[in-house]
Amino acid sequence: MKQETLIRLIRECCNSAHLAYDNSPPVKVSPGVWKFWAVELNESCSRSGHCRERSYYAIEKGQILQLI
Repeated sequence: MKQETLIRLIRECCNSAHLAYDNSPPVKVSPGVWKFWAVELNESCSRSGHCRERSYYAIEKGQILQLI
């Protein structure tokens, strides 16, 4: 999968999961599994600015990507 496509799919997954993703390149941790960093857009983050970046994982399932 091309990196541009991968980043676009991660961004779409993050939007659905209410995560802020900065479009940085993910790291391949095993075949079809990607690690990336994002911030959960929860109440604590949006109200008080206490935002924490965490690692998340996505798995390729054909031409789609799913957060795990």
